[in-house]
Amino acid sequence: MKTILFIELLGGIGDVLLALPAIQALGRSYPEAKLTVLTFTPGNELITSDPLIHHVIWVDRAQNQAHHARNVVASLLERCTFDLIVSDTSYDDIDQLIQISGAARVVTNLWRSPPPTQRVGDRFLHILLSEGLIQPDAIAPPQLHLTSAERDHARQQLDTFTQRPLTPPLVILYPDAGMAIKRWSADNFITVGQHLQQQYNATIMIPIGSDPEQAEYIATTIGKNAIVWAPGTLRSLAALLSIADVVIAADTGPARIAAALQTPTLTLFGPSWHDRYGQPAPHVNLQGAPDCPERNIANFTLQPCWYSGECPFDRWQTCLEAITPATVIAAATPFLHNSTVKLERPTAELQQWTSEHRQPSSELETPSLDLQSPSLELETWTSEHEPPTSELEPSSLELQLPSLKLGTSISLFPPPSSPLPPVQTPLPTQQQWSAAQNILIMRLDNIGDVLMTSPALNAIKTALPQARLTFMASPGGSQAAKLLPWIDDVLTHRALWQDLGRLAFDPDREGAFIQTLRDRQFDAAIIFTSFSQTPHPAGLMCYLAGIPLRVGASKEWGGAVFTTEVKAAPDETHQVERNLQLIESVGFPVHDRSLRIHIPTAVHQNATALLHEHGLKPNEPYILLNPWTSCQARNYAPDRFALAARQLAKSTGDRIVVTGVAKDRSHSAALLDILGSHAIDLIGATDLAELAALIAKARLLLSNNTSTMHLADATRTPSVILFAGTEYECQWQPRHTAARLL
Repeated sequence: MKTILFIELLGGIGDVLLALPAIQALGRSYPEAKLTVLTFTPGNELITSDPLIHHVIWVDRAQNQAHHARNVVASLLERCTFDLIVSDTSYDDIDQLIQISGAARVVTNLWRSPPPTQRVGDRFLHILLSEGLIQPDAIAPPQLHLTSAERDHARQQLDTFTQRPLTPPLVILYPDAGMAIKRWSADNFITVGQHLQQQYNATIMIPIGSDPEQAEYIATTIGKNAIVWAPGTLRSLAALLSIADVVIAADTGPARIAAALQTPTLTLFGPSWHDRYGQPAPHVNLQGAPDCPERNIANFTLQPCWYSGECPFDRWQTCLEAITPATVIAAATPFLHNSTVKLERPTAELQQWTSEHRQPSSELETPSLDLQSPSLELETWTSEHEPPTSELEPSSLELQLPSLKLGTSISLFPPPSSPLPPVQTPLPTQQQWSAAQNILIMRLDNIGDVLMTSPALNAIKTALPQARLTFMASPGGSQAAKLLPWIDDVLTHRALWQDLGRLAFDPDREGAFIQTLRDRQFDAAIIFTSFSQTPHPAGLMCYLAGIPLRVGASKEWGGAVFTTEVKAAPDETHQVERNLQLIESVGFPVHDRSLRIHIPTAVHQNATALLHEHGLKPNEPYILLNPWTSCQARNYAPDRFALAARQLAKSTGDRIVVTGVAKDRSHSAALLDILGSHAIDLIGATDLAELAALIAKARLLLSNNTSTMHLADATRTPSVILFAGTEYECQWQPRHTAARLL
């Protein structure tokens, strides 16, 4: 990989910063490559001195001609060639231009329906990880690079404004936002500023945005050490934000700039969703009216308030009004107490990495990186407090403040009589899950379903290498366990709640099963399900067995069956992602989202010997045909499969290895007759592991949507899949190998 292009043309300053972790991860993953970024002005200013980026090309947002951005992309792709192109932009057929650019690898849609609790920037990273395009240790929060001269100049300007050397704390209030519906009221900012000024002798700075009169009004009303900051370049604003002790802003570009500079940031969310667009911990995200019936987490631009600029309900002008000054002050207090709360500076190892691989200017400063997975930040905490006795007025500085923790995301939708949300029972902490040493994992379905838990099993075992993982599966699904090296033990069980009429009425049998679980003294239970299944019967069994930690995802409420009950992901979510989101909800970091299996060396040798017995030389290419499934509705006509395979054999010269289970033998004669001498008949001759080894060696797999499809995805074997309409492609399709679904 020598040349990489990242196209970020969604339009806003915040969009550049949302994409920045992915851009920088590509730079770290390919230190010898030349990385080019194409983006809009003025966001290009923020990344011009990034040591990981070699070229920044910008599109002038002031140009209003039709198709201007598309024309710039087309011109660039005509003039330059790239080995890899990654883009978060698909409008105006820009994605099609990328597809036909001739680049060896392209990723044209980094969004791909992020779930409500996954930040957009994390989504970008997870997709690049799943595509195998970045390394797990290249992931870090976004970081902006300023020169020492820029920071010094900001300090000098502050001294000039205040007519004295600046003494901390410096609090920046940024009331401006691109749309009125995203703005917190000036009076609320005044209340916060007056309190922080009185309590901490803080210097309050209000940068001038699109409404100079509002900035002047806020500063004048706060009085004393409150001043406005005259407009300048985006980098000069970034330099100011970098030396603040805390920044309080609406969900807008400057909040993201501050967070990327490691300045403690409180972001106020209204129409947009804090768990999708918020800053990672220890920054704080406050959400107004999360339960609004008009809220559309998947696409907030479809909410009635977005383009009208007006809340559809008479109670508020904007749902940010649900966030009270008391809550904001409480969130800011940990950062300002004794003016000592600061984010850590970079580690020596990271500084050495940057200098060795990119030779940045000596003036560049590298903010700290937290190399933990971004998914660790996807927590939502609740405030632990009693509501204040009265609403706050700008003149009232004796405030009753709730206590809040750093790294908080708070959702606020208070009833009319209570300015702050009620106390809620805290969920089990990540510390409890990280202490688990004996974990039960349930996936009570078929072989393919079990195989798709492999990324989750890998993540759990990586986080808890000493823990014992017991996998409970159906008799069929248990066969897959030998391909999943993270499993220590297998518990085979035919579950009553998934029985198709084979089990007799026998309550004692279920009681004995609960006792089996109790005897094993599990610390925790993780219950994986598909989009259409409920986890509650399995959860109840675990509850009755005395397993203290239990997590499952559900569309319905299950009472206290689970200690952590996660809202089910959208139906279109891929099953691997559904599994990963479940474990991420209790704090397991995920560094590798790709499907993987382990085939023992002895099994590979057995498969090679089996092929040799049928006249296939070592390394001789072949096509593997597995034309059957356990579900008749998903079976493509075997004679048509045979005709297609025979044609491929004639055009390529490859033999056709036919596989299946023993019961498929009874209806294989016609298929084998059509294939004739092209066929190598291994129907019923392999176990699952040997089948996986044969697929791994194959030049191509022909199959229905069944477990062989997932084995090919895990072994990166190209595939042509006859996909029946009984399932959604988006839930089960291969993601890591070249595959064509028909």
